[in-house]
Parts: sequence; structure tokens; C-alpha cells
Amino acid sequence: MWGEINMSSLATLSSIFSNSKVVDLTVLLENGIPRWPSHPHLIIDPTVNHEHDGYYCQSISMPEHCGTHVDAPHHVHADLSSLTIEQVKPDALIGTCTVIDLSDREWKPGERATLADIQQALNKSGVQIEEQDIVLLNFGWLKKYWSKGIQWKYYATNQPGLAEDVAEYMIQKKIKAFGTDTIAVGTPVNNGKEEYCYFHQRVLRKEIYLMECLVNLEQLPAKCFFIATPLKIDRGSGSPIRALAFVPQK
Repeated sequence: MWGEINMSSLATLSSIFSNSKVVDLTVLLENGIPRWPSHPHLIIDPTVNHEHDGYYCQSISMPEHCGTHVDAPHHVHADLSSLTIEQVKPDALIGTCTVIDLSDREWKPGERATLADIQQALNKSGVQIEEQDIVLLNFGWLKKYWSKGIQWKYYATNQPGLAEDVAEYMIQKKIKAFGTDTIAVGTPVNNGKEEYCYFHQRVLRKEIYLMECLVNLEQLPAKCFFIATPLKIDRGSGSPIRALAFVPQK
């Protein structure tokens, strides 16, 4: 009996995913992409090649917070030494997703979006944030400023952030994770000068994981299903992720 139920559920799950549009929310890892200014460079080297070695294999050197990635609480909280990335539950970044679109406004470096801005966007889309949601917020920042050329510095040293009332609201709603298209969730940065970040200091402390450098958020509807998993890095402060959104088709 259990086997029959299990196979039926598996078939249902397979059908749902097979009939969904998959949107890749992950930036391409390539030399020269933006990085937090104090972090090491990403280096991808074609170390072994067919002509010299008979097969192909690259070497990769990068910080844990590289490209599309997730922060573990110990990243900024010295007292949370047990909350490193390998302790994150396998399903921590899997679940129903609410998407907040703020890209219709010209955000300035160092500017903070408020809860009123969030509520206005939610009302416009006709959805609300539910407990255990994964919330993604699109400033339209990455689409405008992401570059692997000399312009990478602008994306990395300028961005809008989020106000205190937004952080408190997400804690109150008991969401699972929060992600944006900026390089540091919630942190206002203007010409390299960063201000206090309520999300890293308060939200991350509550084991609400923060995801950064998400791409293609403009392709998502207000509700979808989100899947990402971090690498299981010993004592990791964070990890690159492959972030995917599944949008059921009618």
C-alpha cells in the first residue's frame, strides 16, 4: 500500500515539475565578474586540456560569497559559530516563493526601500507573503549594472538597501529565506560607503538565510516555487548556489 501511494505521489510531483517553466536565477561564474571589494577574485583556469593531457579539467579559486550565493549566520555573527553553511538543512532554500518587483523605480545608491514600498508592490501584484515563504526582491539593479568589464566596480560598490521596518516585517512573517539582485541583501552602499544593514544584523541572526546576486527576477510571476542548495563546505560562512524558479504552466 505504501509503495503504491509513494509511486502515485512521485508521479504527481514529476508531472508538476515537468509541466513547469524553469527560470535560472544564477549568474554565470566567469573571470572578471563583480565581487565584494574586500573578497578575493574568482579565478577559473583551464589547467588540464585535451592537447596536453588527453582530457579537460579546470581549476577554480573563489571566495565562498561568489556569484549567486547564500550567507550563513556565522558570516557576520561571531557568536553563532555553530550556524555555518554545512549546518543548513537540505530543504532550507526550497519552497513557495513570493517575488517583490521594485524595478519600476529608479533606485539610487544608498537609498533604502521601506515597508510601504514593499506593501505597495505586493498590493499591485495581488499577493501577500506567507509564513515559510522564500522571498525574492528585484530592484532591477543587477540587470542594469552587472558587468565583467571595468564597470564591475559600480555594481559592487553601489546599491540600494532596505529599511528597518522591512527587516522586522520579514522576521514577523517567519519567512525561510530572502534574496535580492544586489551584492549584499539590505545593505545601502554609495560609492563604496556602506551603512548599517538590518538584514544581516537582525534577519540573518534569526536563521533566515540571505541570497545575493540573483538574476532574471524580472521573468518571474508574483508566486512560484524556488529551489537552491548550498555546497556542503566545512565551517562555511556561505556558499555559491544554483538557484532555480519553477513556474507552473496553465
